[in-house]
Amino acid sequence: MGDIKKVKYSYDQLHGLVKKISDDITSSGINIDIVIGIATGGWIPARILRTFLPHDGRFPKPLYSIGIINYDSEDNLLNNPTIVQDLPVNIGFHSKNILLVDEVADSGGTFLKAKEYIEELAPNNLYTAVIHLKDQSKFKPDFVGENAGNNWIIYPWDVK
Repeated sequence: MGDIKKVKYSYDQLHGLVKKISDDITSSGINIDIVIGIATGGWIPARILRTFLPHDGRFPKPLYSIGIINYDSEDNLLNNPTIVQDLPVNIGFHSKNILLVDEVADSGGTFLKAKEYIEELAPNNLYTAVIHLKDQSKFKPDFVGENAGNNWIIYPWDVK
C-alpha cells in the first residue's frame, strides 16, 4: 500500500463522475426501476443518478434510502455495519431492477450489508454503483465512477 493522501472533490467533479456512471448504466441496456441510496453518503449521488437515468417521460425513477453506519463519529471503522433505517415495507421489489448507490466502497462492508438486506426482498436484479472504489474494498460494484486507490476522499458534503 502506498501513502494515503487526502483528495478533495468539488460538486462539479462529482457530478461528472455520476454522469459517467449513468452513461455506463444506460449503454449497458439495463433498465432501472428503483434507485436506493445508502444513507448518508449515497443520497447525493443517488439523487443525481435518478435525474440522469432514462425514464418513461412522465415520472422519474422512484428514489428511496437505506440507512447503514460503518464508521463512528470519529471516522473509525466499526466491527460490523449496522442498519439504522429500513426501507419502506410496501415498496414491492419483486420483479424490479434495483440500483443501489453509495459514494465510496471503502472496506465494502456497507455494500455487502445492504446487498444482503435487499436480496431478501426478492428483486428481479440488484445492481450497484459507486462514485469511488478503493483498492481494499471486498465488494466490487457493478458501476464505478473512478478508482480511488488508497486515497482518503473528502466529499464537499462532509466538510465541516
